Amino acid sequence: MRILWVLGGMVLGAVLTLIAGVALWLHDTGPTRAGIEVRVENRTGQDVREVRIEHGHGQVIYRAMGKGDTVALTYPVRGESSYSLVAVLEDGRELRGGAGYIERGARTREVLEPERVVSSDP
Repeated sequence: MRILWVLGGMVLGAVLTLIAGVALWLHDTGPTRAGIEVRVENRTGQDVREVRIEHGHGQVIYRAMGKGDTVALTYPVRGESSYSLVAVLEDGRELRGGAGYIERGARTREVLEPERVVSSDP
């Protein structure tokens, strides 16, 4: 009889461990905050022809950003990532910035100024 209690406890422990593991896996891979959000603000005093976010699995492009506009660009990621930002101004100049390291679900802010890009957490 004692062996049945021990065996039942082991089975119950294994089932609870499996349930907890599945719950954590679903939490990690769920759709909420599964991507990276990059908020780009244009404070250059001129229109921006193109804003490009280049990351490990591709790029996100936004065209025709007006003076003073703000846009939120997102891309999906699993785990860790990095991105670089390239903004092509109306006069043809390029501004470069971006995060060297970022984790899934993070939000960053990129402010385009006349001569540089200022990166920060929101």
